Amino acid sequence: MSRRPKHAGIYQIELDGWFYIGKSNDVFLRWSSHLTDLFYKRHHNKPLQEHFDVSNYRNLKFTILKICSKKELSALEKELIQNFPEQDKLLNVSLRKNKKVSDT
Repeated sequence: MSRRPKHAGIYQIELDGWFYIGKSNDVFLRWSSHLTDLFYKRHHNKPLQEHFDVSNYRNLKFTILKICSKKELSALEKELIQNFPEQDKLLNVSLRKNKKVSDT
């Protein structure tokens, strides 16, 4: 029996013009985990959960931004978050370039 290949990479979740950027050693498994946590109202990112709770789940869009090695994940994720053009629409509060005091 063949196993499903794992792909390490950086991904983006978009929901009604709001964005979350993440990393994973297995982006497809992580996407499934995000969906489960959002539907069961237990997602670790409170702003994403709040937007999901008031939105139509069909507006949720998952995009793989970059497939990369596991060694590159953290640095690439940080770079993509800090260079994201719409910082005010980014739901990653801990790594944003223009982080507000209230975001900590």
